[in-house]
Amino acid sequence: MSVRADVETFRSIPIFSGCDPVHLQLLAFSAQRHPFAAGETLLKQGIKSSAAFLVLSGRAELLSDDAPIGSAGPGAMLGEVAMIADLPSNITARASEPLQASRIDRSLFMRLASEYPEFGATVFAALARKLDGAIADLSGLRPAFDQSRGFRGLRSS
Repeated sequence: MSVRADVETFRSIPIFSGCDPVHLQLLAFSAQRHPFAAGETLLKQGIKSSAAFLVLSGRAELLSDDAPIGSAGPGAMLGEVAMIADLPSNITARASEPLQASRIDRSLFMRLASEYPEFGATVFAALARKLDGAIADLSGLRPAFDQSRGFRGLRSS
């Protein structure tokens, strides 16, 4: 794959969709391609990662508390929020088949955001919209919780 193709893949990711193509070229050119064998772990839940991964080919199984919750294929960005915020990953991502990913180091991302403030502002605005959407989704569930019976009084068998 070429840098140009990688830029288009980055542009398809919501947090990068509004970024200047020049900044995405810098990101794509500087990111490292990393192959993963089937069964190899990209991210481990509860562990900080210094990188996020853009899946270029192959599939990854996504797990939470060791239970499958989905999968990710080409064009999926894994670990971007944890990488940017320097937090532990909230999922485990494991290659379910041979996988090729673009590895974006936190230091690279932060350097780009520092040297090109408009890039950082665009990405952080997209992350804020993502967070706002998640909060709205949770708020929509509140009436169901308010109307439900509490957990008190439930007995385990």
